Amino acid sequence: AEKGHGKTVTHPAVPVPENAEDKQGPIIPVEILHMDNVSLVLYKKALQDGMEKVYNCRVMVVGQFGVGKTTLTKRLLGHQVDISERKSTEGIDVYKHCCKISLDTGQWIVQHEDSDELSRLQRLMTLLSRPDLNSNVRQDQEGHMDVVYKRETTPDVDNTHMSDTASSSGSDQEDQLTYSQPALLSSVKMDGGLSMADSDQKTATVTIKKSEEESSRTEKKDAVIEILHLINQHAEKLEKDTVKYAALSIWDFAGQYAFYTTHQTFLSSRALYLLVIDLNQQITDLIEDDKCFLDIEGIKPCKVHDLVEIWMNSIHTCAPSPNSSIPHVILVGTHVDKLSEKSRKALIDRYFKTLRYLLKDKPTICHLMDDIAIDNTMSDPMLETLKRRIFELASKQSHWGEEKPARWLPLEQAIMTLRDSGTKVVARSLIEEINVSGSVRIEDREELDLFFRFHHEMGTILYFSIEALREKIVLDPQWLINALKSLITAETFIQKKSAITSKWYEFKETGKLTHELIDAIWTKKEHPDFHDNKEHILLVMEKLNIIARPRSYGKDETIKEENYFLVPCMLRQATPKEIISPELHPEEQRTSILCFMTTEKFLPPPVFHRLIGACLTHWPIAKQNSENLIYCGCCLFDIDLHHRLVLYFRNYVIFSHIMISAVKDEDKSSERCREARKFILKNLSELIGNAGNSLQLHVQCPDSEADSLESLIPVSHLRTHDKVPCRSHKKSHMLASQRLLKFWFKEKGNQGEEAEENDKLHHMVLDRCRTVLLRDLNISTVTDHIYQEDLFNDVTMRDILDQKTTSDKIRELIKQIKQSDWDTYVKFKACVVKSKQADLKAMMEKEEALVAKELKVAASKGKVSTPQSKESKTCLLM
Repeated sequence: AEKGHGKTVTHPAVPVPENAEDKQGPIIPVEILHMDNVSLVLYKKALQDGMEKVYNCRVMVVGQFGVGKTTLTKRLLGHQVDISERKSTEGIDVYKHCCKISLDTGQWIVQHEDSDELSRLQRLMTLLSRPDLNSNVRQDQEGHMDVVYKRETTPDVDNTHMSDTASSSGSDQEDQLTYSQPALLSSVKMDGGLSMADSDQKTATVTIKKSEEESSRTEKKDAVIEILHLINQHAEKLEKDTVKYAALSIWDFAGQYAFYTTHQTFLSSRALYLLVIDLNQQITDLIEDDKCFLDIEGIKPCKVHDLVEIWMNSIHTCAPSPNSSIPHVILVGTHVDKLSEKSRKALIDRYFKTLRYLLKDKPTICHLMDDIAIDNTMSDPMLETLKRRIFELASKQSHWGEEKPARWLPLEQAIMTLRDSGTKVVARSLIEEINVSGSVRIEDREELDLFFRFHHEMGTILYFSIEALREKIVLDPQWLINALKSLITAETFIQKKSAITSKWYEFKETGKLTHELIDAIWTKKEHPDFHDNKEHILLVMEKLNIIARPRSYGKDETIKEENYFLVPCMLRQATPKEIISPELHPEEQRTSILCFMTTEKFLPPPVFHRLIGACLTHWPIAKQNSENLIYCGCCLFDIDLHHRLVLYFRNYVIFSHIMISAVKDEDKSSERCREARKFILKNLSELIGNAGNSLQLHVQCPDSEADSLESLIPVSHLRTHDKVPCRSHKKSHMLASQRLLKFWFKEKGNQGEEAEENDKLHHMVLDRCRTVLLRDLNISTVTDHIYQEDLFNDVTMRDILDQKTTSDKIRELIKQIKQSDWDTYVKFKACVVKSKQADLKAMMEKEEALVAKELKVAASKGKVSTPQSKESKTCLLM
């Protein structure tokens, strides 16, 4: 135990077993398990050809601005710190591989500029020498050992685009490398013409055979050959010891509120968080950041504990399960030097206890681990305590020591070489070409996609596997971060360009981001990388719902797409009361106010911003006198010319109601309202991850203010009772359930009630049956019958059949069925039977019965079970 400034913190030793896999079996990373079983099968197959254990520690430093996060980060990394120089971080500063941690001692070791590459070469050299890589070895007559990387491809997977490169043929050329590390590499000859001999001698000669064709294709160098060149080049620098290290990266997040929505994109369950607070501030002090715009109230004074809660809520959204303590959070108190030395310990203890007390009833409290106080002005001994605690908590994470296929390493090295050369973003096709030109390669597109997702989760690259983004890969996360922050922090720069100044202030006030403004910020001269990759950066921001290209109704009542973007997190104007509580025209009526909230009553503001982004791509934005009806914490949408949705946010509740004008067909209005409810619920659930399982629907009492948090009646009560009491006012009164549920839900006893439950049910069934369908569904036969049944239009069928692999075709088919109604799902099952796969239909119907029971139990508990695709939740997270 070590006595800190605030309290005694016990640090149990956390040994890392040398042969942990012998006792525990393969260590599979949690995120891989969260994808689907098809990916897991591919992953396990890849491990059969050899693997290495990976130890990664990613530390996220978060908190309000001005509390010393950057100083703390630099001290952790052993950098010199000038306390007199105070400069706020903008966006996120990523420190990758500046430090490593000894697995034996937990000691942090500062690395030199080229240490990252040397570390990779050391790992590659060690792997090449290991006998367990030679599981498929045969010896030829000359005594050379052939390492044959065999892999059975998944049935029906299209691999035509991953064709093998020609092996040595014609007249060969030879290069020789002399490798001086004694006896490290087995005498092997790898498939593709690479041999290494004389390993028993002190100097090994590496002979590289290349055909004339390969010699002429210099742009597609064999990654393994390049690795051997590099090993030879850096032989004297490579470490001779056998100590194992963990790679450390630290992400220093800006504290200004303006960056919070973009921060949400980069939070990860695989990280450890340091939530930094200033112990010299009172917990109830108002923070100095005058740019907090949380909800419909516009600018809002926030106290210190408010910002702590916002950060804890944001971290909680990436937890792997609702009650998981992952990710871990350490509270780090700074500015100890400003506290009275005489009462310092008591003040620190009281501060941490008070803060924990304020969080005691919050679902986020489970993430808090330690409280550590540090004096940032000096080399405080508590800094070493913090380092050890980071290592201990990191070593307990499920992905610690996870296994990575050895055959992935040459491609990883090639990608890192590209990154180190200054390449920021690269076409996937180029990576595929590099891969197939190698002696050791990833054999099919499915596994290559898994490779990209794995490195995305590790934070080494940014790869978004959704269709529109998967063809480009960001090699340097810092580059994309800089692109995002450049749009938010361009005010000083843009003021020097008088011609564009008005556009900037329009953006600042209304969130309207024009192409003219973007081009003025990302000029070819000042930001060539951003300028050249503008379309991809904007597309990433669109798909993450940070920005959205709005649509609107024109004068001829047709929908048109606007030629600008809206950025909800930039909105500053408070929502006028008359927007959320309008006076009704005699021919207008308004639905009840439907509210979305979680059981734990938490909802980070960035989630609402991104929900608005999703809605902007789905419905036309409402206008009044040609002005967009969008404000801080509120946006109005025209579902059609007679139904206007009002969506707004306050505290932890999202409110919605629909204005209905001049419509006599109530069935049509009910259909529009139910569609809106389902769309909001689905997107909100995906945005808050596993916390989506605790989403609840409430209806507000009609006698309350439109943004009141005090008179919300659970929908589950309304659907099981004809009348319910409201006791949120001075005088209790009874509310008619059907009046409140009208439009949003089908009437009880109506045949449509069953169909509505089925709409929810078939989403969940398809999610649960996804793995078996991906593996067994005969897609070509089923789509033939789907054509005959005219289940989808030609455009949708083309979207399905144009996918590159069988698995992608099935995924797209499942997606289209989920977006359709129950009848489409029933007809799909009939097509499955006609394709002579009745066993799959039986499997789905068995799952239907199980899901129906779960929905019934969930409804009785007042929870909304919302279907969530694991794939959709993980593809955008980092």
